[in-house]
Amino acid sequence: MDKDWNAAVGRLRHPGVVALLAVLLLAMPVGAQPQAPAAPQSLEDAVAQVERSQAGRILSARGEQRGSSVVYRIRVLTPDSEVRNFEIVGAEDARP
Repeated sequence: MDKDWNAAVGRLRHPGVVALLAVLLLAMPVGAQPQAPAAPQSLEDAVAQVERSQAGRILSARGEQRGSSVVYRIRVLTPDSEVRNFEIVGAEDARP
């Protein structure tokens, strides 16, 4: 058994195998994460953003001014009958 194992490990040290493994590792995406959606410009944009990311029915949606920012509050009834609340900060020049 030890002899077979040593032979297998020896084959992995072959320069061609090492080069192939290096190429495969370099080709893999590192920390690939989905990009966050752009900040919405309007209430309609915020609702569309939630509809794309969340299954369910929109119960209510409103925009409000908070200091120098606009925040959109959206309530969704999920398919499993839970109500979820979303708060999305609007773009810098967004309107309520």
